[in-house]
Amino acid sequence: MLMSMMVLMFFNFWLKWELRLWFMMGFSFVSLKYLNVGYSGICEFYFFFDKSSSVLILLSFWTSSLMLLSSYKSVKSMNNKVGFFSLCVLLLCFVVIMFFLMENLIMFYLFFEISLVPTLLLILSWGYQPERLQAGMYMMLYTVSASLPLLLCLLLLGHREGSYSMSLISLLFIGDMSLYWIVGLLLAFLVKLPIYFFHLWLPKAHVEAPISGSMILASVLLKLGGYGIMRFVELFKILGSVYMIVLLVVCLWGGLLTSMICVGQSDMKSLIAYSSIGHMGVMLAGMISGFVVGWEGAILMMICHGLCSSGLFCLGNLIYEKINSRSLFLCGGMINYNPMMSLLLFLLCICNMGAPPFINLVSEIMLYISMYMYSNYLLFFILMMVFFGWIM
Repeated sequence: MLMSMMVLMFFNFWLKWELRLWFMMGFSFVSLKYLNVGYSGICEFYFFFDKSSSVLILLSFWTSSLMLLSSYKSVKSMNNKVGFFSLCVLLLCFVVIMFFLMENLIMFYLFFEISLVPTLLLILSWGYQPERLQAGMYMMLYTVSASLPLLLCLLLLGHREGSYSMSLISLLFIGDMSLYWIVGLLLAFLVKLPIYFFHLWLPKAHVEAPISGSMILASVLLKLGGYGIMRFVELFKILGSVYMIVLLVVCLWGGLLTSMICVGQSDMKSLIAYSSIGHMGVMLAGMISGFVVGWEGAILMMICHGLCSSGLFCLGNLIYEKINSRSLFLCGGMINYNPMMSLLLFLLCICNMGAPPFINLVSEIMLYISMYMYSNYLLFFILMMVFFGWIM
């Protein structure tokens, strides 16, 4: 699979767009068979593969193929650097899948950082306004400056333990880490997720990104942070730390604030971006709770949010292409002349807020159960977030 992706990167032929599209679409179906891997996972040299990584690899293939489909008019039809665009999408898909497969900590960090480069190219080359330069700089500064403490911590850990292998470190490592270690290890993933207080780059990047950039940002790149936290919390045994309680409160408080911010948004892309921050805050809070129902709900939330949010961004961009504005005030009455798109937008909106019969409802219920089991005092946050989520 990885070798064929590398061959397609250097493939220079007039059907390269179609070949890359069908390769990713085909492998999104082929990788369904890897969902039956055992809970302990498969470890092979530098690669580690388990339930959570297999689901996220499937999501990466599916979203990458939909990125090419959704950009057909703006890139392929207008002949807007077609080969370079499909190469950026394929390269980003390759880097993200390698990140989900890595078992070596330095390679894990390396692919986490490399994913920034194709995303930046997508925003700078195919973005809409001149402000895309500022949005790209915001994203670059936030993620790179937060990742440097992570690199330092990983190098110190590798020197102390004598290995960068996750499976070896999980056997050798003894818990009880200080605040500096926890901040250094988790800050990069918290910015990538992002949670409230580290989120300012995300609305800017989403608003200035093209349709494909918004889709991959919402669907896969935010999940790099969630997957990294999931791996590190399990690896370094920091779930029982008192600092995790502070992080849980920050997640819930940030989720509540971003839900309130969503109520006053008029820009479609900005609204969906802020709702993503709220959903990721709830997901991280359920993961930190440490209950199995919370972990399963967090993985389910990542998948559901990846599918739903990328669909919302795609429809928001289709509306922008029709009326040349993202303002909600100018979209009134769209049901009269485009009822099918309005129906699809309505279905995706109620899916995003967690209404039945969509599976988002199941993930949110699992996360709320885990938080209530963690502490009764979190019930206020949960009820308020449910209320604002339905308004949203």
